[in-house]
This record gives sequence, C-alpha cells and structure tokens, in this order.
Amino acid sequence: MKKMNVSLALLVVAVCAALSFNPLKAYADPVTMTLETVGGQSAGPYVYPYYFSIDGASTYTPLMCLGYFEHIDFGETWEATIVPSAISTQFEEAAYIFSQAAAPGASATTVAESQWANWELFEPTSASDLPSGMSQSDITTLLDNAAAYVSQNPNSSLYANYEVYLPVPNTQTEGGTPQVFIGASTPEPGSLILLGTGMFGIAAFLYRRKRIA
Repeated sequence: MKKMNVSLALLVVAVCAALSFNPLKAYADPVTMTLETVGGQSAGPYVYPYYFSIDGASTYTPLMCLGYFEHIDFGETWEATIVPSAISTQFEEAAYIFSQAAAPGASATTVAESQWANWELFEPTSASDLPSGMSQSDITTLLDNAAAYVSQNPNSSLYANYEVYLPVPNTQTEGGTPQVFIGASTPEPGSLILLGTGMFGIAAFLYRRKRIA
C-alpha cells in the first residue's frame, strides 16, 4: 500500500482544519464511497473517469483522481467529506483542469493529459512516469493555463460546478488513506425541490394555456 504524498496529505489536513472554523463546511455528513469500475487507461495507470457508488447508489458517479501515489482496489469502500473546490486555490486549479476532461466531446488525449496534470499538481511525478507519446510540455501548459485562470478569475462561477471528496482517515476497508477525488457538483436536496416545483409550475401553466386556446 503506497503512502499519501506529504504535500497532498498536508493540504487535506489544512482544508479539514479550515472547515472546522468555516461556516462553509461540508455540504453534508461524510458519504460512503465504493469504487465500482474505471472508464479509461493511459498506457498503464487508470485515468478519469473512476466510477463510484456514493452511499450505495445504483447510479455511479464519475470522478477524477487527484492522488498518484495512493492505491485503491475495486469494491473498496471508505468515507469522504465533500467540500467545494473554491476552498483552496489548488483545488480551484484542479477544477479548471478537470473541466477540460469533463467537457462534452473531450478527446481521449485531453482526458489523459488532464488526469496527469492533476496528478502533477498535487503529487509531482517524473517525466519517466508519463505514458509513451504523452508530452510533458502539453501537461505543463495545461498547469500554467489553470494557474493563470485562477489568478485572473478569483470569483469565477466555474468553481461552483465542481466539488472535492476528501477521504476520512482510517475508514478505508483496505487500510491506509485513499486518493482525493474531484467531480461535478450535485444539487442539494433543497435545490432539487425548487427545481421540481419550478418544472411543475411551468407544466401547469402550459396545460392551462393549452386549455384556454
């Protein structure tokens, strides 16, 4: 079992400490994550999407791994605290990079480069680790673009689209600490109720208009 890289571990600890004093906090109680399957592979390591069952849901959630040096197995379970990507500059940069891979129609090359860029953002790897045919300069450019975007757009609405799953220590069924993950934000129950109410209102209006016509 590989140990979590020190820089990523310190970031997780710092964020958790900040949350204990911050009204932003997590969106809810910790969720239970189960790794079900993985969608892509980059001439070796698996890359985004990693598919998870969250709290036993039958619909899987696609997430991107942010830790290169940790290890998880299929069927493995642990708890994670969900926080907004805007909780730190580094996670905002990760959100920008992830948005490139999650964009509709993103090529396999873009997905792989985004995955490796996020790994390098948190746990720098060496050029020898890169799969054959992947350019370190392309990954460096993506990292530079992410840093520039976050610097120039501190209040961008983009960050609200993504949230980070921080593992709760000592909850991994295989022991150790699993990777940190990032994924698209999910609507809170209150938002879903408002959305449903709005859709019902629109449907009622259209039905009434049709009868009048």
